[in-house]
Amino acid sequence: MATDTRSPKRRQTSASTGSRQTAAPVAATSGRTISWRHCLIGLAVGEVALLVISNVGLIATNVAFGSTSNGNIDGGVVGVSTLLAVILGGWLAARLAGRFGLYQGIVVAIGFIAVGAIYTFFQESSIIAASLGTNSHHLIDLGPMDLGNLFSGDLLALFGGSVGGLLSGKR
Repeated sequence: MATDTRSPKRRQTSASTGSRQTAAPVAATSGRTISWRHCLIGLAVGEVALLVISNVGLIATNVAFGSTSNGNIDGGVVGVSTLLAVILGGWLAARLAGRFGLYQGIVVAIGFIAVGAIYTFFQESSIIAASLGTNSHHLIDLGPMDLGNLFSGDLLALFGGSVGGLLSGKR
């Protein structure tokens, strides 16, 4: 008889066995939610659409109903034009990106809000610069800041961007 000593067998854990291997989960997307390039394209197309739709709408309104005495009343043409332009920009950005349509639309809407704020800033800055250029040292009436219109306009833009992104059908 042999005097071989038997060493105890090591117990194999489930991690070391090769019988059950699971595949690692594969990401369906590239990991980026927002497609900035497509959102910028949607914003640019939306701004051009806003320019065209609002100008055509104002011309048609003035032809149909006559111009107002002070020229500041637009009858909601600019608001409706903005809504349609933001919807178009959000829809286009979401279709081009091919993913996360709601997010693309919201980014386009935020772009519209930022462009509007920057435009207002430069417009009021030019009024102040013109007043300072004449060496007049008096208060400049920029008019009251209407927070109701500010918030409703921003909410309208966010709503339009969301609708445009959702209409694209890209989840």
